[in-house]
Amino acid sequence: MNNSYAPLGGQMGSMSLDWQTFSADPIDYSSSSGLSNMSLPNQNLADNSPTDTFLDARSLTSSSSDGWVGVNFPAYQPMDAFQDSHAGAIANPEQTFHPRTFSDSSFSDAEQQSQHSWSSFVDVPHAVGSPGSDSFGDIEFYNIRPREQQPRQLNPPTIVSPTPAKPIPGKKAISPRQSPTSSDLSSPPSRRQPRKNTSPKTTKSIVRPPKPVLDTAEKKVGRRKGPLRSDQRKQAAEIRKLGACLRCKFLKKTCDKGEPCQGCLPSHARLWQVPCTRIDIKEIAYFMKDWKADFERHSTLEFSSGNIKGYADAEQTLFITHGYGYDLPVKAREVFVRDDRCFSLDWVEKIRNPEVHEVITMRLTTGGVSSTKLSEYLDQHIEGDFVGFVDKYFEGTPFVTQMIKTVYHFWCRERTPVIRKSLKLLLAYNLTQHVTMLTGVPEEVDFPGKIHDQNSKFRGEVVAPVMINFQVKCAMAEMWRELQKDVLEELSQLYSSVYTRDKLKHWPTIFMVATILLTVWEEMQFDCHYRVPDQAVVDKFCNDMESTPVGVIVNLFLAISQKLPALSEWDTHKHHNLLNSNPAVCDALTEVRENVNRHDAYLRGRCKATFDRDDFDSLSNKFTSKLVIRAN
Repeated sequence: MNNSYAPLGGQMGSMSLDWQTFSADPIDYSSSSGLSNMSLPNQNLADNSPTDTFLDARSLTSSSSDGWVGVNFPAYQPMDAFQDSHAGAIANPEQTFHPRTFSDSSFSDAEQQSQHSWSSFVDVPHAVGSPGSDSFGDIEFYNIRPREQQPRQLNPPTIVSPTPAKPIPGKKAISPRQSPTSSDLSSPPSRRQPRKNTSPKTTKSIVRPPKPVLDTAEKKVGRRKGPLRSDQRKQAAEIRKLGACLRCKFLKKTCDKGEPCQGCLPSHARLWQVPCTRIDIKEIAYFMKDWKADFERHSTLEFSSGNIKGYADAEQTLFITHGYGYDLPVKAREVFVRDDRCFSLDWVEKIRNPEVHEVITMRLTTGGVSSTKLSEYLDQHIEGDFVGFVDKYFEGTPFVTQMIKTVYHFWCRERTPVIRKSLKLLLAYNLTQHVTMLTGVPEEVDFPGKIHDQNSKFRGEVVAPVMINFQVKCAMAEMWRELQKDVLEELSQLYSSVYTRDKLKHWPTIFMVATILLTVWEEMQFDCHYRVPDQAVVDKFCNDMESTPVGVIVNLFLAISQKLPALSEWDTHKHHNLLNSNPAVCDALTEVRENVNRHDAYLRGRCKATFDRDDFDSLSNKFTSKLVIRAN
């Protein structure tokens, strides 16, 4: 830089200047600093800002070869037009003066300093308008990027914030005599600092158009907004008392008091075959109320408490078994009765053309059967040779035997708790109908109740005392009823999960549980026919079972199986991704496909099965066939 241009701070460091000093005649700096004529305009500014009016610059496309920038200053104006001694600005060709830009820091420190300090400058390598500048004279101004220098604090008259403005390319520089009123069009983005608006903000009130009043007869679509009308509240209260039907509950639809409701009519629910019922799945076994045909057959007048005279003091431990390798310990003591005919026990063997066997048992009874020990006894069958029990008890009943084994094999791999409960339910119900025997009895001892019939498959076994047999049956009946209640509650949750978030995640579990549950209901229907003499009671029990409970279980499974292939068409290579490619599920469904295809003709005729007293399989697969065939 040429030494003829001395810094402004050095020239005026010892001066004490204000605007009144310059009011008479302008100071000519051309002789000492080489400045061109920088006359200040005679204009009275209301805001007294040195950067708003006096240093107006215009951003234009440079016409010079070096792309220099020119700062245009208006003509001279008398200094007496300015009242504030701090509203002006002095520009040095080498040092261009800028007020400090507003930042996040507070100005409270700067306000305490002298407001006459003009020592905050930024060096410019080649001052605009200096004689040494290539663009001295009529030059174009486009942009100035000053070298960064740490300025000292300066208290500006007005806090301003920079407002970026887009440069206007293609325009030529305006004459230095141009009126300063056009500064809003000519200020560059780096120089222009608009005034901060100190006036309080006025909040604009948003006027929303009034909502149109809908006709009461118009059907609203979507979620409800706002409170219900009085008639709607009354209708909602009535539906809460009645309860919504299963379809409206699962699909989250508005239900009504109709039987069936409007949503379950065929015109609205063509693919929904579930009966319109307001009974939840966990309460769907309402037909079981007061049903005791599974254990009360041996409860006769001779077996009543009126026939008992007393009990012996001595107790002994007996081990009860059903003949499948496991035993249940009970405490027994001798009982004294008036009529000893109550100690006779009969049972039936063989599925077809059953044979009746009868023996006289010991005069023993027990004070009760522990539910904990009974549950452990059932668990031993589940964890042990459950397949052996199925083969021995069902004796090769078509289809259902293979289905039970498939469910058991699936549980062994997945260990799903609800499937275990279902298998335990099946076991407990069938052992309730089973004759009980004693284990650990020496063969050479001829105990009362020992079976000598050559045609009995239990030949050589000792039948448990009839009173203990009855008490075990009662405990087992209570056990399977509790298990059925738990299974229905979990099945209700599984069905609900299909219509909420889990979709087909629990579909295999639902299929396995529904298969076991329907198998138990088939046996219950047969036992009701076989043990209850009143035909009207039997018909009511069967109709109540088939009308709603069976229809709900079967048709709900049909409804959730719409996106899956038919069971008879399952192909693991094609459809494994539909069920998360679970190997256990794929293997189980492959077994089901083979089983269904093997018994297809048999299964399609089982829906019309009727009771036959001489055929214990007469009602087998009546419900499960609907599950696998209608799901195709």
